[in-house]
Amino acid sequence: MTFIFWLISRLPLRVLHAIGGALGLLAARLPGRYGRRLEENFRLAYPDVSNAMLAEAARQSGRMMMEMPYFWSRKTISVRTDRFDDHLWPELARLEAAGNGVIILTPHLGCFEVLPQSHAMQRPVTCLFKPPHQPWLREFVERMRARPNLAMAPANPRGVRMLLKALKRGQAVGILPDQVPGGGEGTWAPFFGKPAYSMTLVHRLQQLTRAPVAMIYAERLPKGAGYRGHLRILCNGGMLPEDPAAASAVINATIQDLIDIDPTQYLWGYNRYKHPAGAELPPDTLAATQAATNNNTQ
Repeated sequence: MTFIFWLISRLPLRVLHAIGGALGLLAARLPGRYGRRLEENFRLAYPDVSNAMLAEAARQSGRMMMEMPYFWSRKTISVRTDRFDDHLWPELARLEAAGNGVIILTPHLGCFEVLPQSHAMQRPVTCLFKPPHQPWLREFVERMRARPNLAMAPANPRGVRMLLKALKRGQAVGILPDQVPGGGEGTWAPFFGKPAYSMTLVHRLQQLTRAPVAMIYAERLPKGAGYRGHLRILCNGGMLPEDPAAASAVINATIQDLIDIDPTQYLWGYNRYKHPAGAELPPDTLAATQAATNNNTQ
């Protein structure tokens, strides 16, 4: 697999984006849940979305997948990155200067593979990732993603301890904020008007370290031209709300703000609204269930 990834990564980015776009569109049009979920989630967020935008969202998802071997197998980044060195990294360095580290959020939007590698060229960063179930694949992913100044922390108690230690050293950590957590590890918060089970990890880390929270997005430029960086600092660099659900609502609203830049670059095929085993019912479902129970007992 390492050789295959290396071979794919030798192709120019514009070629990989063209291949990924075609494969992404094909995957969305095949019978199955993926294509239906992509359209349902996109239409929920943007009811007037056109068929052309749906097709472009499918292509963007394919491009996202083809970026993995490109960035995992290259030792150095050689693509155009507008506003990274003169905007993103100086702003994050300013936040880090307070000594509490910085929590960097990178949602399933645009190219999130370029961001940790580009940051690691400036300063150390520890990134949380969800490890595959197969041990050999887990080792492969960690090995391929690791770089000097870039540590990978698995989404388990050991990984959370790695994030906490990095913050206490005054360093940056990276987290996918719209990854659905396991039951008992999140709270329900609105995402485009619908309850989505959202992680409380960011809130807990900030409560323990008082680290500022920022969200960044690498907008994918047309025809493999590179990426443009976007930054949002949450709560003006202060603390998130004390209530975990309210904190998750702020994070989700910030994700929505960045998605508005180019809605086709969000990973709409991801099962963002799933109900993890062990999680409580969403508020609207819980209220309806309680009302039905009360009616049946009267």
